[in-house]
Amino acid sequence: MDLKSFWQSSRSTIVSGIIAIVVIAGLFILFNALPAGQSGSKNEKQNQEQQKQEKETKKEKETKEGNDAQDSKVTLPTKYTVTRGDHLWSIAARFYGTGYNWTILANANRLTNPDVIHAGNVLTIPKTQVSGRSHTVVTGDTLWSIAQASYGSGFQWTKIADANPGKIGTLPDGNQGLITPGQILAIP
Repeated sequence: MDLKSFWQSSRSTIVSGIIAIVVIAGLFILFNALPAGQSGSKNEKQNQEQQKQEKETKKEKETKEGNDAQDSKVTLPTKYTVTRGDHLWSIAARFYGTGYNWTILANANRLTNPDVIHAGNVLTIPKTQVSGRSHTVVTGDTLWSIAQASYGSGFQWTKIADANPGKIGTLPDGNQGLITPGQILAIP
């Protein structure tokens, strides 16, 4: 039997063998890349737990800073030193009551890339007219219905959710959107 006839008769077997070798080599590399003694799912769970703890710490920090800001009644314009984890949205929410005014900060500080600010940067927080409304939640209200009434589109409910950090809870199905009668929500 010559090489050509051998190749034609066993081509699928050879190709299958090569694919198997590539898959085995890939799995070997993948498992050696993971930290020793941890599987991928454990590593993901640890990352999720760490992110959850960081969010809780950040919320506590924002709540404390928000209370401090209300107590000290900051007058604008002022300067603000960026801390680790800050971004323009959270800074705008702290000083203007809504993160949607991050563009005011970007323009006032002539930021070429507003997505990149570093801890230690000193930003000017300009005095500006912030237009904003509020809505007192009544029985039967949903974020969708409030957005529909405010913007003409229920799909804008995320604006309301983003403008009210810590005020909107989680529904039993795991989705964000739990609001209760009597709550006062900022409508950006």
